[in-house]
Amino acid sequence: MDGNKEEPHVSSTLRWQDVSLSSSVTEADLDAVILSIIEQNWRKTVFVIYRAVQRYEGRETQMSDEIIGARIQELAAQGRIESQGNLSMWRRSEVRLPASC
Repeated sequence: MDGNKEEPHVSSTLRWQDVSLSSSVTEADLDAVILSIIEQNWRKTVFVIYRAVQRYEGRETQMSDEIIGARIQELAAQGRIESQGNLSMWRRSEVRLPASC
């Protein structure tokens, strides 16, 4: 077995309904950041989360990767983005904008 292969694992079990955003961040703002990173081509969920965390660092606002991951799952559940794979496994899932966007 190749020692360089990473075993699949759950990155986070946080659900959106359990998230409490800080007063400096709105749900709409978080959605706008996430949706600005996602394109019509498939992107690894971990890439989208990493880029979103970077954007918040640039604003000098802390945003956890788990909160972003939970919001991505919620956006997929609402049909606002498409996904493939288990979204709680960030390295094993992908997201994209729906073809109609």
